[in-house]
Amino acid sequence: MEIIVCDDQIVALNAGTAENQSGGIIYKDKDGLHEIDFETCAHNYRQEEGEQESKCVAERNVTENYYLFYTSGIRTKIIFQKALVFRCYTKRRLYGSRKKRFLQLQQFIFQETKYTTFDLT
Repeated sequence: MEIIVCDDQIVALNAGTAENQSGGIIYKDKDGLHEIDFETCAHNYRQEEGEQESKCVAERNVTENYYLFYTSGIRTKIIFQKALVFRCYTKRRLYGSRKKRFLQLQQFIFQETKYTTFDLT
């Protein structure tokens, strides 16, 4: 079982620039705002896989357009369902085609934080 989040529910991407911030994703659903904390995800991955130094926070599958984050308890799956998302009047970080948004999130994780994802494809 997992929590399903559509990528258009993401309201912020936190690179974790302050020393006490690990970075993560903030999304909004019917219950309010929630955070996917990257350090927690990396810790859960290390516990699950028995690794000591990994910075992996999620599995990614480009052919099925999703990321599955190692959140505590139930994992959180971000899916890229809509074929196209416009930037509109908001300062949306993820916009454009499904593939473009998927790659934008991948680039954010790899280039703006110290974390990685595991490719399932």
